[in-house]
Amino acid sequence: MMTGERKGLSFDNLDDFQPRPKPTVAPAATKKAVDKTASFPSREQPDDAQINIKAATATLDRFRALAKAERYRHGEFLDILMDAYEGRVGGS
Repeated sequence: MMTGERKGLSFDNLDDFQPRPKPTVAPAATKKAVDKTASFPSREQPDDAQINIKAATATLDRFRALAKAERYRHGEFLDILMDAYEGRVGGS
């Protein structure tokens, strides 16, 4: 049976509770080392960057076609091309 009366909360029973102690702050180097070893690989920042290359459409299409034919990602294919260029220029 419900009555229309409301009972107030008794806070006397909460006297046993104490606030949690503040966590100690680890030095930044320690925290960074722990975060690095305890982190998920998918959450680590990639060592990748992005550039925008302005070139003739035919040149970009040729680059994409060559990379696709050899099954390379564009960055990997660019590495191969730069290595070949440096070998040719350095070997001359």
